[in-house]
Amino acid sequence: MNRMRNTNFDIALSFAGEQREYVDKVANLLKLKGVSTFYDKFEEANLWGKNLYDYLSDIYLNQARYTIIFISSDYATKLWTNHERQAMQARAFQVISN
Repeated sequence: MNRMRNTNFDIALSFAGEQREYVDKVANLLKLKGVSTFYDKFEEANLWGKNLYDYLSDIYLNQARYTIIFISSDYATKLWTNHERQAMQARAFQVISN
């Protein structure tokens, strides 16, 4: 059974800071096309004061319909990108088990 979840974002972007220049272009193109996108630069004011560990888990686990991962050697070594990836994997396992 394919159940649609209520989400706040169509897409969440997950990337290492070293890829920000490229990802910024992608994020702005998605925005121009009207795609609701979680991109940290679009959410700077909203991120202030948040427990980022929990907040980002919720974004990648529950609040984004899809995630685009910009895989790189830098991505594989970063703590935050690994945290985001783990949340995405947890969601994938939830979908499989349902």
